[in-house]
Amino acid sequence: MTHKRLAFLLCVLLLFPLSSVFAGGEGEGSVDDKIVVGLSMVQKDSDWWNTTGKFCKEACEAEGWETVTVWGGGDQQKQIKDIEDLIARGVDYILMGPIQPEGSMVGVDKAHSAGIPLVTVARRSNSKNSYAEVFFDEAQVGIEQMEQIHKDYPDGCNIVFLYGPVGAGYAKTMWDDGTVPTMEKYSNIKLLEQYNHPSDITSDGIKTAEDSIVRFGDQIDIFAASNDGLALGAVRAVQAAGLGEKIKVYGAGLTLMGMEAIHDGTMEFSAMKSQGKLAMKCVEYLKMAIAGETPQNKSHMLQPIVITKDNVLTVRDAAFGGTVTNPSTWKPSN
Repeated sequence: MTHKRLAFLLCVLLLFPLSSVFAGGEGEGSVDDKIVVGLSMVQKDSDWWNTTGKFCKEACEAEGWETVTVWGGGDQQKQIKDIEDLIARGVDYILMGPIQPEGSMVGVDKAHSAGIPLVTVARRSNSKNSYAEVFFDEAQVGIEQMEQIHKDYPDGCNIVFLYGPVGAGYAKTMWDDGTVPTMEKYSNIKLLEQYNHPSDITSDGIKTAEDSIVRFGDQIDIFAASNDGLALGAVRAVQAAGLGEKIKVYGAGLTLMGMEAIHDGTMEFSAMKSQGKLAMKCVEYLKMAIAGETPQNKSHMLQPIVITKDNVLTVRDAAFGGTVTNPSTWKPSN
């Protein structure tokens, strides 16, 4: 063998590791065949999003796919950087919970430009470049919440509403298209105040509820909220003030702690937005993308399920103690 021939073979081995040479090529067990899904989720300290991230990861890994999860911390600029990081890592597909409808467009468009199919999760982006979107009928959440309040208070009531996160499309849709129109149907339901919040975490709800109890005193009949996180803050404030018999709390977007509160009677209502069904539908879209298909309908809207003390122990859903593939009913911790 000539020196030139030997040098050529050494270069080949350096450029292509033995594992690649003997792996059998594409479609025959190569490491590169492993599908990797990037999960860009909104906020880890949000109970609802923490569960959503868990179920999306579980649903993807049940298919044999690898996952990489990044958390935006409720910061749209960080989420854009997270998407750039996932692209740099070479993920094959992305599931993204958009932090804002407008701001998320940059991240969605970057994934599209990189040739990575991206499915938006639970919230919608204003970008038209997502592969698909799975979201909830947020207007119906607001309608169901107000209808339940009217049913429970047919003679009228005074409400303080905890709104948020500001900038989240779901909260705006719920309020504008569901809560307000339904409230206006009933002239004996009076809105004392609407408070805006930057997130859906419980600590934000506590502070606002405490302040409003001081401000409005015994005028308040109900705290209603855009989500269970803020509602559970109101629960804590109401209980600490010894007003549990006077002021009732209505949440939305059921969480595990929300289930406990409904079961023990400190919260009256929530509307479950099934994270298990959400995750499974996202996986359906990813399978279509893997098969090289273009969905005929790239938008899929899931319906909320009203949860009260009457059915909190009987509804079957992954959030109620099961998995995305084997949903169960919820059991209280006490």
